[in-house]
Amino acid sequence: MVTVTDPETTRSMAPAGETLRNVDWATYCKLRDDPANDHLRMTYLDGDLTIQHGRPVLRPDSHRIMNMIVAVARAWRVRFHHSGNVTLFVGDGLETGTVGPHSFEGMYFGENIKRVRGKKVTDLAFDPPPDLALEIDNTTNSEAHLPTYARIGVPEVWRFDAVERTLWFGVLVGDHYEEAGRSLSLPRLTPSLVLEALAARSQEPDDIDWFDWLYRWARTLPEAA
Repeated sequence: MVTVTDPETTRSMAPAGETLRNVDWATYCKLRDDPANDHLRMTYLDGDLTIQHGRPVLRPDSHRIMNMIVAVARAWRVRFHHSGNVTLFVGDGLETGTVGPHSFEGMYFGENIKRVRGKKVTDLAFDPPPDLALEIDNTTNSEAHLPTYARIGVPEVWRFDAVERTLWFGVLVGDHYEEAGRSLSLPRLTPSLVLEALAARSQEPDDIDWFDWLYRWARTLPEAA
């Protein structure tokens, strides 16, 4: 059973910045559904409840990375579906785990697009997990969420540190993620190339000029060896 919820407001009742052990499902649901805890991000996995408290995610970074992905996909005609902030359901019966809402950006590629197009909620009993998950770390560290993504079966995770301006690609190997030098879903991309595209935004006067630059840049990306 796995779940992630994410912050929206600024109040607190649950303890932030720690992991609680042996938490039963009913207790987790009570904490999760309390409006006083809406600002907390909670990750629940096999009785361990990790609670993180921080400022909201820097959405411009998420949007710009998505714009970069769109530019590369358009330049090389890679079909993909951006599911936005994903809500997933895992498990069966009344004790159904959830991931989201507002937890991570999810993207589907290839044949999986047909299986999730038009759905607001993805049920992992029938639907595939996203092919790629994007996490933006501001004051929290998404590394703690990797076991959850592994349990769900997300093949690839990108973790962008909005403070340090670093990017990590991870690919699922068995039950854990290993660092990768190139994207599985978009093999023309490496972490350094994505950071190059983000840095170029500061050199352009506005987003329109940057979008034009992105498309030209995407067309120059070499095919993976």
